[in-house]
Formats: sequence, C-alpha cells, structure tokens
Amino acid sequence: MKKYFQVLLTAVTLCGFSAAPSWAQKYAEPFLSDETRPNGLLWLPEPPDLTSGEFTYDFYYYQLGRKLREVEGVGEQALSDESAPLSDVFSEALDIELSYEATPEIMNLVERATTDVHRANTVVKNHYKRVRPFAQFKEPSLKPETDEEEAATYSFPSGHSSRGWMYALVLASVVPECAEELFDRAHAYADNRIVCGHHWKSDTDASLMLAAGIFATVVSTDEYRAQLVKAREEYERLKSSTAVRPAEQHAADSSAAIYDLQGRRLDTAPTVPGVYIINGQNTVVK
Repeated sequence: MKKYFQVLLTAVTLCGFSAAPSWAQKYAEPFLSDETRPNGLLWLPEPPDLTSGEFTYDFYYYQLGRKLREVEGVGEQALSDESAPLSDVFSEALDIELSYEATPEIMNLVERATTDVHRANTVVKNHYKRVRPFAQFKEPSLKPETDEEEAATYSFPSGHSSRGWMYALVLASVVPECAEELFDRAHAYADNRIVCGHHWKSDTDASLMLAAGIFATVVSTDEYRAQLVKAREEYERLKSSTAVRPAEQHAADSSAAIYDLQGRRLDTAPTVPGVYIINGQNTVVK
C-alpha cells in the first residue's frame, strides 16, 4: 500500500498551472467525422459495479486521493490542474510556449486531435452515466464550490484525462525525444483528477485507452500527416531560434546546482539528453 501511495504522490506533485475552466473551452475542428471516429463503447471495459470486487480498486484510490489532499502542496496542485489549459500544462514538458500566437501549427495539430477524443469521450460518458466519486459518497470534492455543477455531469471516462493523454500523444509525435516527459506529465494530470475526487481510477485508466485508440486512428489520416509536417517544421524553427544555454556552460560555475526532473541533485554536468533544472532554470541537454 505504501508503494502505491508513494508512486501517486510523486506523480501528482510534478507541476501545476491555472486558467479558465476547461468545460468553458471551445473545440477546434476534428480530424475525424462521427462516422469514422472509433466508438469507445465497442472496446473500452465497462465501469465496475459498486458491488463488484473490481470496485475495491476504485474505492482504494478514492480514499488515497482524499488523504493526498492533506499533503502540503498536493491539493493546490490538483486544483491548479483542474482548470489549467492543456497548452500551459505541456509547455513546461517541452520547454517552449504552446499557444496559437507562438506555435500555431502545433496547436492546430494537437487541438484538432483533442476535439476527436473529447467527442469520443462524450459518447461513452452519456452511455454509462456514471456518478462521480464525491457525489456517490455524498462528500465534498476538493473544489466544493463547483460540486453541484460537476455532479450534473458524468464520470466515465475522465474527459480531462483523455484530453491530457491526447495532448501528450500528439506532442510526442511532434517531438519524440520529449515523449517520456510528456507521458509523465499526462499521468500526473490524470492522477490529479482522483485527488480532486472528481474521478475514479478506472475512469482515468479508460481515458488512456480511449486516447490511444482515437490517436491511432487520427494519425492515419492524410490531414494529420500533412499538419504533422508543419508542426515539426515549426518546432525545429523555434528550437533553432531559441538560445538554449548549454548545460556544460552552466556547470562550469562551481556554484551551479543541477537537478533532474525527479528532484535529484547531480554532481556533474548531465550527459543524458533531457530537461534539467540548473540554477533554477530549465535547461535542455541534447
């Protein structure tokens, strides 16, 4: 039990942001039509019945999420992820600003695919009409001021999580070398839905499955492939025009403090490609 607690606690404390509520956002034009988009009802597992043995898995994580709210900083971060625009959530993982102003081609790619998973998610939600955890137990969520509004919507799969996973999958197709950081952030983003009490663990599990299925279909379209070329070219231009101070130059200063993304301090300049924190700044090591 301690092992699961430590894994989830690590995941949900990585980073967080704030912005407008996600349910108020507008969605871009999808890549797929309602006819060509795979129906998640045909391959996703059904949510577990409250009387089933499988439900103990959900109940365990619900209780764990409630306890994590008491850990300093965890609740604040979960609330931040609750309303964060996904472009902000994943900007740090790529170490660039994701926005229609700064990266229009990347945003066009990722937002259109996100619309596809959002629509697929809605079909499944409206079919099962699963009650959210906090409403099931008649307890306040981490954000009680929205409980009435949240309780009027459904839980399975998690819409936040499916959109987060789609963002990570699409961005990994643009920048494969950042895939690990992107997937780690998507996992933490989904875990925070459990901390909030807005979703069961099986909701977030199903969201990953749904995002993977829709992504696999989206990438086969000519439109996606054409837009992916533009997104990659845009990223390469941005990367080449952005001055990134080499880690070795930072490390030349004997007082430089170097950490990896897991918070471990390094004694020497990193040799493995990735993003590191050097003197409080994100630094890309190629």
